[in-house]
Amino acid sequence: MKQVVMIALIIGSAFGSYAQYRVNAGASVGSGATMFSLGAEREFNVISKKFYINPGIRLNVFSGNDLEYITAPAKYTVNDDQVDTLTFNSVQNNFANLYVRLGYDITEKLSVSFDIDVVGVSFGSEQNNTQYFPGKASRDLGVPNVSSVNASPIAVNVLLIGDNNIGSLNSTLSLSYNLTNRFGIDAGAGLVFTEYTTNAAIGYDSNDRFRNKNMMGYIGVSYLFGEK
Repeated sequence: MKQVVMIALIIGSAFGSYAQYRVNAGASVGSGATMFSLGAEREFNVISKKFYINPGIRLNVFSGNDLEYITAPAKYTVNDDQVDTLTFNSVQNNFANLYVRLGYDITEKLSVSFDIDVVGVSFGSEQNNTQYFPGKASRDLGVPNVSSVNASPIAVNVLLIGDNNIGSLNSTLSLSYNLTNRFGIDAGAGLVFTEYTTNAAIGYDSNDRFRNKNMMGYIGVSYLFGEK
């Protein structure tokens, strides 16, 4: 956790002085879900002018219908019997995160990059049209299906890798083509985690965290500000 806080402080302070920075906006589409993103990042070259590591901040607006959310904590997901399921008729989850982009300029016009959210917050309305389906371990304990469950987006997002992650996080692998020195178009694919917590600890071993993983296609635009 201390490492995450340190990274967040470094990223936040990166915007404290004048430099080149890039604003990007785009849309993602996945299974039963769409997402709109708006971000800004500072440009940093490392090793050479072709490699860059850009810290940034991004707002994601995620919505979907008929989505399944399964048990989130990694200590349960290693055993399929301990995985329970929530089904949502509709989802609205907004999350603002600090992120990092790693990139390489293939040519003056074309580049490839990978970005990933690090830490941030989520906010959205409570969902009450949610159904709970217990997994095998819960059913063996006599836990029944529940037709109406209240759940809300988990408030804090932290990158801890894989199922150890907490909250809602966005990551994207993309190709960018510069139409001009400042304006570019981006296309790629990413993995989006969104997470909800139930008002009651109804899952196996009193779990209240449930996660959806959605592979999404991405298309967007970007614009570079600052001196060239």
